[in-house]
Amino acid sequence: MMEQKKHIEGGKKTIGPLTGCMLEEALALVWDVFSDFESENLSQEALDEFWARIDYEYMLQRAGDGEIRFWGAFDDDFLVGVCAMRDLSHIELLYVDGAYHRQGIATNLLKHAFIDCKELDETLHRVTVNATPFSRGFFLKQGFTATAAQRTVDGLTTIPMALEGQVI
Repeated sequence: MMEQKKHIEGGKKTIGPLTGCMLEEALALVWDVFSDFESENLSQEALDEFWARIDYEYMLQRAGDGEIRFWGAFDDDFLVGVCAMRDLSHIELLYVDGAYHRQGIATNLLKHAFIDCKELDETLHRVTVNATPFSRGFFLKQGFTATAAQRTVDGLTTIPMALEGQVI
C-alpha cells in the first residue's frame, strides 16, 4: 500500500512515497519554497545551515539507512510538495510550492505520511516538528501544540511542537 500514489480529491493531485531518483528534485523544491517564503531576513549562517541540512548526498544516505522517509505531492507528474519524516515520528521537512498553498496539499501530505508511519509502527502516538515562524500557524491548525519556547540555533528560528493522541 505504501508504494502507491493516493488520489487527492478535487483534481489530478496524488500523494505517494518518493523514490531515490526523485530526491534531488524534491530537495530542489524544498530549497525554492524555503527561499521564497522563509529566507528573506535570515543570515548567511542560517542559509548555509539550511542548505547543509538538505544536501542531496546527506539526505540520500539518511534515506538509504531508513532514518528518513519522503513523500511527494504531485499535480499530474509535477512535484508540488514534499514531506520527510525522521524516525517515523518527527517531521523534518514539509514544503509546498507557493502556487499550491491553501489547497490542502500540506495537510494531505501529513495525513498520508502519518498513515504510512503508523503502519510501520503501531505504537506511534506522538509526532514532533520544529516549526518555523512561517509554518507555526499551519501546525497549530493541525492540532500541534508548542512544547518549548521559540529558539534560534545556527541562525534558524524554530518552535518545538508536538501532536499527540488519536489524531495519528
